[in-house]
Amino acid sequence: MDIDVSSIKERLISIDVLRGFAMFLILAIDIGGAPVFPTFTKLWGENFANAASNQFSYSFSEGLRLCYIAMPMFLFVVGLAIPFSMNKRLLQQNKKGIYLQIVKRAFILFFLGLVAGGHLLHLEFTNMPVYNNVLEYIGIGYLVCAILVLNTTLSVQLILTATLLLGYWAIFLIIPVPGWQGEIFSGQMNLAIYVDNIVLGPFHKPGSWQVLATLSFISNMLIGVLIGHLISSSRSKENKTKLLFIFGIALLLAGYLFGQFFPVIRSLWTSSYVLLTCGTSTLLLAIFYLIIDVWGHSKWAFPFVVFGANSIAVYMMAHLFDFRLIGNIIIGGFGNLFSNEMNDFIQAVGAMIVMWLIMYWMYLKKTFIKI
Repeated sequence: MDIDVSSIKERLISIDVLRGFAMFLILAIDIGGAPVFPTFTKLWGENFANAASNQFSYSFSEGLRLCYIAMPMFLFVVGLAIPFSMNKRLLQQNKKGIYLQIVKRAFILFFLGLVAGGHLLHLEFTNMPVYNNVLEYIGIGYLVCAILVLNTTLSVQLILTATLLLGYWAIFLIIPVPGWQGEIFSGQMNLAIYVDNIVLGPFHKPGSWQVLATLSFISNMLIGVLIGHLISSSRSKENKTKLLFIFGIALLLAGYLFGQFFPVIRSLWTSSYVLLTCGTSTLLLAIFYLIIDVWGHSKWAFPFVVFGANSIAVYMMAHLFDFRLIGNIIIGGFGNLFSNEMNDFIQAVGAMIVMWLIMYWMYLKKTFIKI
Protein backbone atom coordinates (compact mmCIF):
# COMPACT_ATOMS: atom_id res chain seq x y z
CA MET A 1 0.00 0.00 0.00
CA ASP A 2 1.45 3.38 -1.04
CA ILE A 3 2.24 5.83 1.73
CA ASP A 4 0.86 9.36 1.66
CA VAL A 5 3.79 11.51 2.76
CA SER A 6 1.52 14.53 3.32
CA SER A 7 -0.53 12.58 5.87
CA ILE A 8 2.68 11.87 7.78
CA LYS A 9 3.43 15.58 8.03
CA GLU A 10 -0.15 16.60 8.83
CA ARG A 11 -1.56 15.23 12.08
CA LEU A 12 -5.03 13.76 11.61
CA ILE A 13 -7.32 15.31 14.18
CA SER A 14 -9.75 12.40 13.99
CA ILE A 15 -7.15 10.05 15.50
CA ASP A 16 -6.60 12.42 18.42
CA VAL A 17 -10.36 12.68 18.87
CA LEU A 18 -10.80 8.89 18.94
CA ARG A 19 -7.92 8.58 21.42
CA GLY A 20 -9.42 11.31 23.57
CA PHE A 21 -12.89 9.74 23.37
CA ALA A 22 -11.47 6.40 24.53
CA MET A 23 -9.69 8.12 27.41
CA PHE A 24 -12.88 10.01 28.32
CA LEU A 25 -14.76 6.69 28.54
CA ILE A 26 -12.03 5.18 30.71
CA LEU A 27 -12.07 8.15 33.07
CA ALA A 28 -15.85 8.57 33.14
CA ILE A 29 -16.51 4.94 33.97
CA ASP A 30 -14.21 3.92 36.76
CA ILE A 31 -10.93 5.74 37.53
CA GLY A 32 -9.66 9.00 38.96
CA GLY A 33 -12.63 9.43 41.29
CA ALA A 34 -14.73 10.46 38.27
CA PRO A 35 -17.23 7.66 37.52
CA VAL A 36 -19.61 10.06 35.75
CA PHE A 37 -21.68 7.41 33.98
CA PRO A 38 -22.28 5.09 36.97
CA THR A 39 -23.32 7.98 39.21
CA PHE A 40 -25.56 9.40 36.48
CA THR A 41 -27.61 6.20 36.31
CA LYS A 42 -28.59 6.58 39.97
CA LEU A 43 -30.55 9.74 39.17
CA TRP A 44 -33.15 7.99 37.03
CA GLY A 45 -34.88 5.67 39.43
CA GLU A 46 -34.30 2.12 40.55
CA ASN A 47 -35.49 0.37 37.37
CA PHE A 48 -33.29 2.46 35.10
CA ALA A 49 -30.35 2.24 37.51
CA ASN A 50 -30.51 -1.55 37.69
CA ALA A 51 -30.62 -1.87 33.91
CA ALA A 52 -27.95 0.76 33.26
CA SER A 53 -25.60 -0.39 36.01
CA ASN A 54 -24.91 -3.57 34.04
CA GLN A 55 -23.33 -1.39 31.34
CA PHE A 56 -20.68 -0.28 33.84
CA SER A 57 -20.02 -3.56 35.64
CA TYR A 58 -16.84 -5.52 34.91
CA SER A 59 -18.27 -8.83 36.14
CA PHE A 60 -17.25 -12.06 34.44
CA SER A 61 -20.00 -12.35 31.86
CA GLU A 62 -20.77 -12.93 28.22
CA GLY A 63 -21.74 -10.09 25.86
CA LEU A 64 -20.71 -6.53 25.11
CA ARG A 65 -21.20 -3.61 27.50
CA LEU A 66 -20.32 0.06 27.28
CA CYS A 67 -17.55 -0.27 29.84
CA TYR A 68 -16.00 -3.08 27.79
CA ILE A 69 -15.31 -0.86 24.76
CA ALA A 70 -12.90 1.75 26.12
CA MET A 71 -9.76 -0.34 26.80
CA PRO A 72 -9.69 -2.24 23.47
CA MET A 73 -10.43 1.06 21.71
CA PHE A 74 -7.35 2.57 23.34
CA LEU A 75 -5.25 -0.41 22.21
CA PHE A 76 -6.73 0.00 18.73
CA VAL A 77 -5.72 3.68 18.59
CA VAL A 78 -2.15 2.88 19.66
CA GLY A 79 -1.93 0.46 16.75
CA LEU A 80 -3.58 2.99 14.47
CA ALA A 81 -0.79 5.49 15.06
CA ILE A 82 2.11 3.04 14.58
CA PRO A 83 2.28 3.20 10.73
CA PHE A 84 2.35 7.01 10.92
CA SER A 85 5.11 7.12 13.54
CA MET A 86 7.23 4.38 11.91
CA ASN A 87 7.02 5.95 8.45
CA LYS A 88 7.94 9.34 9.89
CA ARG A 89 10.91 7.93 11.79
CA LEU A 90 12.18 6.08 8.71
CA LEU A 91 12.44 9.45 6.99
CA GLN A 92 14.53 10.82 9.85
CA GLN A 93 16.79 8.05 11.20
CA ASN A 94 18.10 4.54 10.60
CA LYS A 95 16.47 1.35 11.83
CA LYS A 96 18.94 0.82 14.67
CA GLY A 97 17.89 4.09 16.29
CA ILE A 98 14.23 3.24 15.75
CA TYR A 99 14.65 -0.15 17.43
CA LEU A 100 16.20 1.49 20.47
CA GLN A 101 13.27 3.91 20.69
CA ILE A 102 10.75 1.08 20.37
CA VAL A 103 12.34 -0.96 23.17
CA LYS A 104 12.68 2.12 25.37
CA ARG A 105 9.05 3.10 24.87
CA ALA A 106 7.78 -0.44 25.50
CA PHE A 107 9.78 -0.67 28.73
CA ILE A 108 8.55 2.69 30.00
CA LEU A 109 4.93 1.82 29.20
CA PHE A 110 5.20 -1.49 31.02
CA PHE A 111 6.90 0.22 33.98
CA LEU A 112 4.16 2.87 34.15
CA GLY A 113 1.60 0.08 34.05
CA LEU A 114 3.17 -1.42 37.17
CA VAL A 115 3.07 1.99 38.85
CA ALA A 116 -0.54 2.68 37.85
CA GLY A 117 -1.59 -0.77 39.02
CA GLY A 118 0.09 -0.26 42.39
CA HIS A 119 2.41 -3.26 42.02
CA LEU A 120 5.82 -1.67 41.55
CA LEU A 121 7.28 -3.08 44.78
CA HIS A 122 6.08 -6.67 44.18
CA LEU A 123 9.59 -7.84 43.36
CA GLU A 124 9.14 -11.58 43.94
CA PHE A 125 8.42 -13.41 40.69
CA THR A 126 5.45 -15.26 42.18
CA ASN A 127 3.87 -11.96 43.19
CA MET A 128 4.64 -9.95 40.09
CA PRO A 129 1.42 -9.13 38.26
CA VAL A 130 0.91 -10.27 34.70
CA TYR A 131 -0.94 -7.60 32.74
CA ASN A 132 -2.69 -5.91 35.62
CA ASN A 133 -2.99 -2.60 33.80
CA VAL A 134 -3.76 -1.52 30.24
CA LEU A 135 -0.37 0.19 29.92
CA GLU A 136 1.29 -3.21 30.32
CA TYR A 137 -0.86 -4.53 27.46
CA ILE A 138 0.15 -1.52 25.39
CA GLY A 139 3.86 -1.93 26.19
CA ILE A 140 4.00 -5.55 25.01
CA GLY A 141 1.66 -4.95 22.06
CA TYR A 142 3.57 -1.87 20.91
CA LEU A 143 6.90 -3.72 21.00
CA VAL A 144 5.58 -6.52 18.78
CA CYS A 145 3.50 -4.39 16.41
CA ALA A 146 6.13 -1.70 15.84
CA ILE A 147 8.76 -4.30 14.94
CA LEU A 148 6.29 -6.02 12.61
CA VAL A 149 5.50 -2.75 10.83
CA LEU A 150 9.21 -2.12 10.31
CA ASN A 151 9.97 -5.57 8.93
CA THR A 152 6.89 -7.09 7.32
CA THR A 153 4.40 -6.29 4.60
CA LEU A 154 0.73 -5.47 5.01
CA SER A 155 -0.18 -8.98 3.80
CA VAL A 156 1.98 -10.62 6.45
CA GLN A 157 0.45 -8.44 9.16
CA LEU A 158 -3.05 -9.33 7.98
CA ILE A 159 -2.29 -13.06 7.98
CA LEU A 160 -0.66 -12.84 11.41
CA THR A 161 -3.68 -11.01 12.84
CA ALA A 162 -6.03 -13.73 11.61
CA THR A 163 -3.66 -16.43 12.87
CA LEU A 164 -3.54 -14.93 16.37
CA LEU A 165 -7.33 -14.61 16.58
CA LEU A 166 -7.87 -18.20 15.42
CA GLY A 167 -4.94 -19.52 17.46
CA TYR A 168 -6.27 -18.05 20.70
CA TRP A 169 -9.60 -19.75 20.01
CA ALA A 170 -7.84 -23.04 19.25
CA ILE A 171 -6.04 -22.94 22.60
CA PHE A 172 -9.36 -22.91 24.43
CA LEU A 173 -10.58 -25.81 22.32
CA ILE A 174 -7.49 -28.03 22.45
CA ILE A 175 -5.76 -27.62 25.83
CA PRO A 176 -7.46 -29.84 28.43
CA VAL A 177 -8.43 -28.66 31.88
CA PRO A 178 -7.32 -31.03 34.66
CA GLY A 179 -10.30 -32.66 36.31
CA TRP A 180 -12.83 -31.04 33.99
CA GLN A 181 -15.09 -33.04 31.73
CA GLY A 182 -17.49 -31.25 29.43
CA GLU A 183 -17.90 -29.31 26.26
CA ILE A 184 -16.16 -25.94 26.19
CA PHE A 185 -18.59 -22.99 26.16
CA SER A 186 -21.58 -25.32 26.21
CA GLY A 187 -23.45 -22.87 28.37
CA GLN A 188 -23.49 -25.32 31.29
CA MET A 189 -19.92 -24.98 32.48
CA ASN A 190 -18.50 -22.53 34.98
CA LEU A 191 -16.33 -20.33 32.79
CA ALA A 192 -14.51 -18.77 35.73
CA ILE A 193 -13.39 -22.21 36.97
CA TYR A 194 -12.39 -23.25 33.47
CA VAL A 195 -10.34 -20.13 32.83
CA ASP A 196 -8.60 -20.42 36.18
CA ASN A 197 -7.26 -23.82 35.11
CA ILE A 198 -6.73 -23.57 31.38
CA VAL A 199 -3.09 -22.78 30.83
CA LEU A 200 -0.68 -25.60 30.00
CA GLY A 201 -2.75 -28.41 31.43
CA PRO A 202 -1.16 -29.82 34.61
CA PHE A 203 1.36 -26.96 34.75
CA HIS A 204 -1.30 -24.31 35.16
CA LYS A 205 -1.44 -21.69 37.87
CA PRO A 206 -4.53 -19.65 38.83
CA GLY A 207 -4.79 -16.60 36.61
CA SER A 208 -1.95 -17.67 34.31
CA TRP A 209 -4.31 -17.64 31.31
CA GLN A 210 -3.40 -13.95 31.01
CA VAL A 211 -0.06 -14.96 29.53
CA LEU A 212 -1.86 -16.56 26.60
CA ALA A 213 -4.22 -13.59 26.35
CA THR A 214 -1.19 -11.69 25.03
CA LEU A 215 -2.10 -13.19 21.65
CA SER A 216 -5.45 -11.46 21.77
CA PHE A 217 -4.04 -8.14 22.99
CA ILE A 218 -1.56 -8.09 20.12
CA SER A 219 -4.25 -8.95 17.56
CA ASN A 220 -6.34 -6.10 18.99
CA MET A 221 -3.51 -3.66 18.32
CA LEU A 222 -2.69 -5.22 14.96
CA ILE A 223 -6.19 -4.50 13.69
CA GLY A 224 -5.48 -0.88 14.55
CA VAL A 225 -2.22 -1.14 12.60
CA LEU A 226 -4.08 -2.46 9.54
CA ILE A 227 -6.55 0.43 9.67
CA GLY A 228 -3.59 2.79 10.19
CA HIS A 229 -2.10 1.60 6.90
CA LEU A 230 -5.36 2.54 5.20
CA ILE A 231 -5.47 6.02 6.75
CA SER A 232 -1.81 6.70 5.88
CA SER A 233 -2.17 5.50 2.29
CA SER A 234 -2.36 7.69 -0.81
CA ARG A 235 -6.05 6.94 -1.39
CA SER A 236 -8.47 9.86 -1.58
CA LYS A 237 -10.23 10.95 1.60
CA GLU A 238 -13.58 9.90 0.15
CA ASN A 239 -12.27 6.42 -0.63
CA LYS A 240 -10.71 6.10 2.82
CA THR A 241 -14.00 7.07 4.44
CA LYS A 242 -15.93 4.52 2.40
CA LEU A 243 -13.47 1.73 3.24
CA LEU A 244 -13.48 2.63 6.94
CA PHE A 245 -17.25 2.16 7.07
CA ILE A 246 -17.01 -1.09 5.09
CA PHE A 247 -14.23 -2.52 7.28
CA GLY A 248 -16.01 -1.44 10.47
CA ILE A 249 -19.21 -3.21 9.46
CA ALA A 250 -17.23 -6.27 8.30
CA LEU A 251 -15.44 -6.49 11.66
CA LEU A 252 -18.73 -6.24 13.55
CA LEU A 253 -20.26 -8.96 11.40
CA ALA A 254 -17.18 -11.19 11.80
CA GLY A 255 -17.26 -10.66 15.57
CA TYR A 256 -20.93 -11.57 15.78
CA LEU A 257 -20.48 -14.74 13.70
CA PHE A 258 -17.31 -15.76 15.55
CA GLY A 259 -19.18 -15.18 18.81
CA GLN A 260 -21.43 -18.14 17.99
CA PHE A 261 -18.36 -20.38 18.43
CA PHE A 262 -16.15 -18.34 20.76
CA PRO A 263 -18.39 -16.17 22.99
CA VAL A 264 -17.83 -12.44 23.49
CA ILE A 265 -16.22 -12.37 26.95
CA ARG A 266 -14.27 -9.33 28.00
CA SER A 267 -12.63 -11.05 30.98
CA LEU A 268 -10.95 -13.47 28.55
CA TRP A 269 -10.44 -10.89 25.80
CA THR A 270 -11.83 -13.48 23.38
CA SER A 271 -11.27 -13.18 19.64
CA SER A 272 -14.93 -12.34 19.00
CA TYR A 273 -14.68 -9.58 21.62
CA VAL A 274 -11.63 -8.15 19.82
CA LEU A 275 -13.44 -8.14 16.47
CA LEU A 276 -16.58 -6.48 17.85
CA THR A 277 -14.74 -3.76 19.77
CA CYS A 278 -12.34 -3.05 16.90
CA GLY A 279 -15.32 -2.88 14.54
CA THR A 280 -16.93 -0.33 16.85
CA SER A 281 -13.67 1.64 17.00
CA THR A 282 -13.33 1.57 13.21
CA LEU A 283 -16.87 2.88 12.70
CA LEU A 284 -16.28 5.66 15.23
CA LEU A 285 -13.06 6.56 13.42
CA ALA A 286 -14.97 6.61 10.12
CA ILE A 287 -17.52 9.02 11.57
CA PHE A 288 -14.86 11.27 13.11
CA TYR A 289 -12.73 11.17 9.95
CA LEU A 290 -15.72 12.10 7.76
CA ILE A 291 -16.90 14.96 9.96
CA ILE A 292 -13.48 16.35 10.93
CA ASP A 293 -10.93 15.56 8.24
CA VAL A 294 -13.24 15.45 5.21
CA TRP A 295 -15.94 17.99 6.03
CA GLY A 296 -13.68 20.16 8.20
CA HIS A 297 -15.96 20.44 11.26
CA SER A 298 -13.57 20.03 14.19
CA LYS A 299 -14.48 22.62 16.85
CA TRP A 300 -17.06 20.37 18.53
CA ALA A 301 -14.39 17.72 19.21
CA PHE A 302 -11.90 20.01 20.96
CA PRO A 303 -12.61 18.61 24.48
CA PHE A 304 -11.62 15.14 23.24
CA VAL A 305 -8.55 16.53 21.47
CA VAL A 306 -7.32 17.91 24.80
CA PHE A 307 -7.58 14.49 26.43
CA GLY A 308 -6.15 12.73 23.39
CA ALA A 309 -3.10 14.98 23.10
CA ASN A 310 -1.90 13.97 26.60
CA SER A 311 -3.58 10.61 27.07
CA ILE A 312 -0.73 8.91 28.96
CA ALA A 313 -0.37 11.88 31.31
CA VAL A 314 -4.04 12.04 32.24
CA TYR A 315 -4.24 8.26 32.59
CA MET A 316 -1.34 8.20 35.06
CA MET A 317 -2.68 11.22 36.96
CA ALA A 318 -6.08 9.58 37.29
CA HIS A 319 -4.48 6.49 38.84
CA LEU A 320 -2.17 8.38 41.17
CA PHE A 321 -4.61 11.01 42.47
CA ASP A 322 -8.25 11.02 43.54
CA PHE A 323 -9.59 14.00 41.61
CA ARG A 324 -12.94 13.76 43.35
CA LEU A 325 -11.21 15.10 46.48
CA ILE A 326 -9.59 17.89 44.49
CA GLY A 327 -12.88 18.80 42.82
CA ASN A 328 -14.64 18.91 46.20
CA ILE A 329 -12.44 21.82 47.22
CA ILE A 330 -14.31 23.88 44.62
CA ILE A 331 -17.81 22.40 44.43
CA GLY A 332 -18.10 20.25 47.55
CA GLY A 333 -20.47 22.64 49.30
CA PHE A 334 -22.69 22.95 46.24
CA GLY A 335 -23.17 19.19 46.05
CA ASN A 336 -24.36 19.03 49.66
CA LEU A 337 -27.50 20.94 48.66
CA PHE A 338 -28.83 17.89 46.81
CA SER A 339 -29.54 14.21 47.43
CA ASN A 340 -26.73 11.71 47.88
CA GLU A 341 -27.21 10.45 44.32
CA MET A 342 -26.99 13.96 42.87
CA ASN A 343 -24.06 14.76 45.14
CA ASP A 344 -22.15 11.73 43.84
CA PHE A 345 -22.83 12.81 40.26
CA ILE A 346 -21.73 16.40 40.91
CA GLN A 347 -18.52 15.19 42.57
CA ALA A 348 -17.76 12.92 39.62
CA VAL A 349 -18.38 15.71 37.11
CA GLY A 350 -16.23 18.05 39.21
CA ALA A 351 -13.37 15.56 39.18
CA MET A 352 -13.64 15.19 35.41
CA ILE A 353 -13.62 18.96 34.93
CA VAL A 354 -10.51 19.35 37.10
CA MET A 355 -8.67 16.71 35.06
CA TRP A 356 -9.71 18.34 31.80
CA LEU A 357 -8.63 21.80 32.96
CA ILE A 358 -5.19 20.48 33.87
CA MET A 359 -4.90 18.89 30.42
CA TYR A 360 -6.16 22.12 28.83
CA TRP A 361 -3.49 24.13 30.64
CA MET A 362 -0.84 21.69 29.37
CA TYR A 363 -2.33 21.96 25.88
CA LEU A 364 -2.12 25.77 25.93
CA LYS A 365 1.48 25.58 27.15
CA LYS A 366 2.21 23.02 24.41
CA THR A 367 3.38 20.59 27.06
CA PHE A 368 2.87 17.10 25.71
CA ILE A 369 4.11 14.07 27.63
CA LYS A 370 5.52 11.69 25.06
CA ILE A 371 7.35 8.44 25.56
